[in-house]
Amino acid sequence: MRNLFGLQSVKRLFTLYGLLLTTTIEKPFDVFCDASGTGLGCVLMQEGRVIAYASCQLWKHEVNYPTHDLELAAVVHALKIWRHYLLGNVCHIYTDHKSLKYIFTQPELNMRQRRWLKLIKDYNLEVHYHPGKVNVVTDALS
Repeated sequence: MRNLFGLQSVKRLFTLYGLLLTTTIEKPFDVFCDASGTGLGCVLMQEGRVIAYASCQLWKHEVNYPTHDLELAAVVHALKIWRHYLLGNVCHIYTDHKSLKYIFTQPELNMRQRRWLKLIKDYNLEVHYHPGKVNVVTDALS
């Protein structure tokens, strides 16, 4: 009975029934990110199939962040968690906050945004706008 609940068994069940996909490192990754007033949610996908989910609750001080910073925090959260997949690979970031598409061309950024932008520049990524109505999975996670 102990082996039934082992890590390998759980991994096998998730991949066997099509819940989660194992990665192919040469292919591009898609990361869907979202933030709410209480948490951050992210989904890592490849070829339209889910590889991993991630979410976290906001700290007390993060609740006061403006929406733009919360959405950027969700992107940074995903990049940090899945660094081993994303660093050195093509990555498409999808967010429901349209202004994040232009984060690299903003003339004035606060210190937090500058620090996060420094981290983001290590990745080969493109930021895309994904309307909130369509972003159902990450809405549920955040």
